[in-house]
Order: sequence, then structure tokens, then C-alpha cells
Amino acid sequence: MQNKFFEKAGFPNVISLIDCTHVALIPPSDLEQIFRNRKMFHSINVQICCGASMEITDVVAKFPGSTHDAFILQSSFLATKFANGDFGNALLLGDNGYSLKTWLMTPYLNPCSNSEKKYNNAHRTTRGLIERVFGVLKSRFRCLDRTGGAFLYKPEFVCKIITACCILHNLANKYKLPIEISDALREEIVTQGLQMSEDNEDGFVVRREITNCFF
Repeated sequence: MQNKFFEKAGFPNVISLIDCTHVALIPPSDLEQIFRNRKMFHSINVQICCGASMEITDVVAKFPGSTHDAFILQSSFLATKFANGDFGNALLLGDNGYSLKTWLMTPYLNPCSNSEKKYNNAHRTTRGLIERVFGVLKSRFRCLDRTGGAFLYKPEFVCKIITACCILHNLANKYKLPIEISDALREEIVTQGLQMSEDNEDGFVVRREITNCFF
């Protein structure tokens, strides 16, 4: 997987990309506020990781729309496995809504040198694949996109539907089923400005080493 990602833009050690996408639902009346997301509609905020061949490698579908992306990651088993070193030197790529970790690389907010700019370009090019994964997933299963309306089921059942769609997406990929992505479903990835935790100092060291060695 690291080799496949490296071939895309020269970013080393990446095994997965991470981001969140919102799936609309009609919330229980007594919980309306916690399901209202930053785009001002009600949703489940779904964390998805993908591999270099657009396969979904991890999904967390259980948090209401108001939950910050970084909090979902912090609460996930995936973060625990990375923090424990279960994946060696492997990396996740995320946007600046996430905190920089030794195992999660984010872009430079204010790149100064040519190397930092090249790092950001490689990061953006590599991570852009997850935007396409969201587009393919929601094209295959229009019920996951707002253009397909909002789910009327209980949130717990909506989360089961989302997870099932991710499994079916992987099966469709395995058997190379064709898909066209509507321009209306090309999801714009919006960087969240507020981080839920501080950047890790050792993360800065790892990012600087990657920048110096590869860019």
C-alpha cells in the first residue's frame, strides 16, 4: 500500500487517507441540536479511511453531525492502534482539521520554503483520492447523499445502512463494477479550522524529516 501511494505523488509511508463526510437524516426531535452540522443540516458524521485503490479500509459511523472530525478519530480504535505502533512507521494523511501526530501528517499552514510547498502539493495530490471515494460511494448509493433526501430511520439504523454501503462499495470495487460520478456529488473537502487537541511535538519532527528527505 505504501508503494502504491508513493507512486501517486512521492509521499512516503502512507497506508491510508482519512476524512469525514456527512449523511443526512431527520433527527429525533429531542436531539435535534446535536445532529446539526457546520453546514446547518442534520446528519451522521462518518469517518472513512481509504486505500490507494479506492477501497474503504476503515469506517466509523456512529457520531452525530455536530461532532468534530478530530474527536471521532481520537475516540476510534484506529487511533489507538496507530498510537501503539501497530502499523510501524506507516502514516495517515489528513487535513488541518486534525492534529499533527507522528502517525498522521497534515499540511503546513504557512509553507515558506520550496520543500514545504512541494510537501503540501504532494500531500494535496495524494489525499485528493478520498474526495473521489466519497463521490463514488454516494454515486453508487444515492441515499447517502443529500440529493437522495434525508433518512427517516432512527440514527442507529442509519449508521448500519452506512456501514453496509461501505462494505458493498468494496465488493463493487473488487469486481470492477463501472461507475460514473455526477458533478453534483463531487464533494468539496472543507478544512475545519478548529482542532480538538494540540499538535504533537514529535509530529513536527517527523514532518520535517519527511520534508527534508523527500521534497
